[in-house]
Amino acid sequence: MRESDETESAVRYFRSGHRYFCMDGKWYFSTRESEEGPFSSREAAEAALERYLNSLEMLKKLQTPEKVEKDPDVDRGDPTIWDRQIDAI
Repeated sequence: MRESDETESAVRYFRSGHRYFCMDGKWYFSTRESEEGPFSSREAAEAALERYLNSLEMLKKLQTPEKVEKDPDVDRGDPTIWDRQIDAI
């Protein structure tokens, strides 16, 4: 076994199962970016986390351009298309 293998196996990673915590009777959830709260109950914190994750997913979809098939007759980069349209009139 390489020495680096032993070092890498000792690394502990954050697990999402421990996102909720209670402090002074108020509930919070943690993300990579921050801690959110306080909430009156764990259920309220869970619902807020669900909304948070849904909003991230929606933002991701908005930032990812959809692939659109080009119509070969509507290629705006082809300068001759305008000539063909004028000839059709």
